[in-house]
Amino acid sequence: GPQYLYGFIHRLDVPSSGLILAAKSYDAHMHMQLQLAAGKIIRDYAILCHGWIHPSLREVGASVYWRVDEQTEAGGQGKASATCLRSSRHIIKKTGAFSFATIRIGTGRRYQIR
Repeated sequence: GPQYLYGFIHRLDVPSSGLILAAKSYDAHMHMQLQLAAGKIIRDYAILCHGWIHPSLREVGASVYWRVDEQTEAGGQGKASATCLRSSRHIIKKTGAFSFATIRIGTGRRYQIR
């Protein structure tokens, strides 16, 4: 019956982060399944990266190309991707510059956030 139709819904972003989406009730399970099927689930990430992200940079568009047992490449061949970002902090250390940012993946390409 319906009492068994809630719980784990989906493992997001396999194999990078493996976040798990779960529902605590039947109604929540149904709503989340509909959102997932319709592509309405928004995924925001807090990232720390090497280099200086200029505060005016708001979107990165590049082709993402990957194959099993090969390094992921951006640019050139591959599928188009779009990532919105907002840098919020910058750190300069002896080892280099770092940026803290929030990103939202618009296209959902495998390994897009790497």
